Amino acid sequence: MTDERLTGLWSDEILHPGSTETVDLVFRRGGSGWLYWSSWSTEFAVSRFTWATPGELVLKFHRTLEGTWSIDNGVTRHDVESDEQEESVVEVGYEIAPGEDPYGTPVTLLSLDRPLTEHLAGSRFAWVEKPVSLSDPSAGAPRPDPSSPR
Repeated sequence: MTDERLTGLWSDEILHPGSTETVDLVFRRGGSGWLYWSSWSTEFAVSRFTWATPGELVLKFHRTLEGTWSIDNGVTRHDVESDEQEESVVEVGYEIAPGEDPYGTPVTLLSLDRPLTEHLAGSRFAWVEKPVSLSDPSAGAPRPDPSSPR
């Protein structure tokens, strides 16, 4: 069972403009999703999960990819340096309610009852009205040659 109100892109960048780090959460119909953390230092991490809402929000993380991002001719490029299986489950209470961004603009807020610190994420996100994409930014990104030493 899933709470369809979660479906879409949620970002903390709207709530913390100018921050050196941002986190996006994407919940897809069908119960898949991902968390994207990025930093001005050009590091990123994508944690893929399945999700359900049988009361609380249950996130079952199954894969984490890390690497660096760069901008090439106006296009953001991701290079994956680490691709690891993960097995963790996070259960959090959540609330979706009207709120405001720092400039007083109305937004829809997703508030978790605790931060997702294991994945470098906080506990408050704003719904993105018209996301450019709901695609995992690491999908299709170059991977290290598995035969080369790390």
